[in-house]
Amino acid sequence: MPNGFWDRILHVDLATGATRVERLGAEFWRAYLGGRSLIAHELLTEVPAGADPLGPDNVLVFAAGVLTGLPFPGSARHSVGARSPLTGGFGEAEAGGYWGSELRLAGWDALCVHGRAERPVYLWIKDDAVEVRDAAQLWGQETGAVEDAIRAELGDRLIRVAQTGIAGENLVKYALIANDLNDVAGRTGLGAVMGSKRLKAIAVRGSHKVPVADPAPIQQVAKWVIATMDGKHNRFHYYGTGAIMKGKHLEGHLIVRNFQDGQWDPVEQIDALAIKERYAERQTGCYACAVRCKKRVRVEQPERYATEPRYGGPEYETLAALGTNLAVDNLPLLLRANQRLSQLGLDSISTGGTIAWATECYQRGLLTAQDTGGLALTWGDGDTALQLIELIARREGFGALLAEGTLRAARAIGRGTERYAVQVKGLELGMHDPRGVPELVRNYPVTPTGGDHTSAAHPRTSLRNTVGLCHFLQYDEATVVDLVRAATGWDVGKDELRTVAARGLTMARLFNLREGLTRDDDRLPARLHEPIRTGPLSERRLAEEEVAAAVQEYYRQQGWDERGVPRPETIAGLGLQRYAPAS
Repeated sequence: MPNGFWDRILHVDLATGATRVERLGAEFWRAYLGGRSLIAHELLTEVPAGADPLGPDNVLVFAAGVLTGLPFPGSARHSVGARSPLTGGFGEAEAGGYWGSELRLAGWDALCVHGRAERPVYLWIKDDAVEVRDAAQLWGQETGAVEDAIRAELGDRLIRVAQTGIAGENLVKYALIANDLNDVAGRTGLGAVMGSKRLKAIAVRGSHKVPVADPAPIQQVAKWVIATMDGKHNRFHYYGTGAIMKGKHLEGHLIVRNFQDGQWDPVEQIDALAIKERYAERQTGCYACAVRCKKRVRVEQPERYATEPRYGGPEYETLAALGTNLAVDNLPLLLRANQRLSQLGLDSISTGGTIAWATECYQRGLLTAQDTGGLALTWGDGDTALQLIELIARREGFGALLAEGTLRAARAIGRGTERYAVQVKGLELGMHDPRGVPELVRNYPVTPTGGDHTSAAHPRTSLRNTVGLCHFLQYDEATVVDLVRAATGWDVGKDELRTVAARGLTMARLFNLREGLTRDDDRLPARLHEPIRTGPLSERRLAEEEVAAAVQEYYRQQGWDERGVPRPETIAGLGLQRYAPAS
């Protein structure tokens, strides 16, 4: 019996209903450890080059890491991947909560979904039993109704449900995958891939424990988190994310009006402290985690902004994307918007970024009421943003254009609007400004997925996206090594784990190169080379040469050439010859 993994990957072909189990062996798992690396392996081997992201040849991969589902805080993460319909490149998103852990407790390390069903279906996985079930009655339903119906049909309220929403059914390019209504794999449009396969949901229930080599270090880490809660994780435990907003405002790199401004005086009206004081019902956490970082909010008045705790509450990215970025200071409205995003299945960052682009273009006269279907787009108008969320999810009216994402919408409109599209590789930027956070200059341009908010090009983040570990827990590198050793029994060290992270990044690079992304895509948008209009950073100008130099240095560190192509010796050193194109 292996430790830390089952060596079982479930493949399901929705076109035929056939299933198979893939076993890759201990040597593979030690070299890749799951998560991002496993996604890259499956995409490079199972997806034909040039496959339509929304066609049956794309493969949707749900991948745990070797730490996912183990009984300690921070182990609840899993990754989802496919060729992205938004960027055309390596698509990846991570989620916490319970779904990924439940997949592991059912005896699986990953799930790969192939093909396209003739009619809407959902998957039911209960340990070794796998069923493709009819979902005709669920198609067109919002996420809460879908989860209730599946749990009622299967007779178990503890079933964990991952699903695409109405936005995914309508192939919105930035549709997300929602788990248990309030945990999401949000970025790169993976909900649209799920919708394109006519796969409404995946219900999972497990009854096993993930085998580990030595439970003692895992137990010690869990006790350490509890003992050091106030010193190490206080802010996240009591407020979640969103408590950082005032600090960003004071430092001058808050995201305001489509990255034009860096300060916004009403910020304290909508941050996590305001939510906790006025609308928070309780804090909850992920599987096995003592850090209760997830808000549960309730709004009863005004009735038009009514919000239920089951949909959680907004974290920093949402508060910034739909709040400060649109200059909306109405907190009940923002809580309602967060719920509608969860109910309909839309990524909050791309939604807010796309609406902000449209608002700036409207303000500049580049979009008109004729383009918007009569909607007047103004900063601070949260009710119109709420209306646009509905239109985008259903691809109705002006929402059909915005459903394509900022870059595609700008290219469709023309008129110079692409200048105001704040994106990298077609993915709207996370709500952090590299003009005020210099390390992002070394992340946004070279992150495999584009403008991702998790700094996923960084070795630390890349490793955590591989092993299935939360970004927010304050574990140092030595602790991560100890956890992987305890789970697997392997005598791994820091250097070996750094190599695993580099291997995943290089594989993702190989996929992007195969799909036509080049050095020219590794750059920041025009907006970020303008100075911030307000605040203490208004004199700071981020030069294109500075970004280009950072990109070249990153290539050098990764063992890639000046075009960002992995060198032959790097491919050989990482053991990736089978993924490299024939020379």
